[in-house]
Amino acid sequence: MTLSDVILRYLLSEEPIIEINENEINAEEFKNVDEISIGIRVIIIGKNRRRRLVDLGLLQIIVKCGHLDFIRDYLDMKFTLRDIYAKYRAYTELEYLAINDECVKLINDLDLKYVLSRVKSASEKRSSSS
Repeated sequence: MTLSDVILRYLLSEEPIIEINENEINAEEFKNVDEISIGIRVIIIGKNRRRRLVDLGLLQIIVKCGHLDFIRDYLDMKFTLRDIYAKYRAYTELEYLAINDECVKLINDLDLKYVLSRVKSASEKRSSSS
């Protein structure tokens, strides 16, 4: 299955979230797909039974600002969210996007920018208290 197939399956399902298996999508595919709407969410189920909710639209923004390594690691279910945090100082794609100013500059949606500013503030507070 490709990323385009997953998006089509999501749209046809008329469900708020769909489940896919690990390795059904990969980071490189995000470079070749036209605009992905924010809010297309999937749960990735790893071979180790780990589950991760991801927003495909947010991942595409991160790829557009050149941070493909984060996407590779985030989609790799062998990594726990603690592993992701240890390496990138973010637990989720939303938090990663919020703390990377060069990525935020690519966003035109004012509501999303506001949310990202709040997430960044919370992330900075957490980092300073630990």
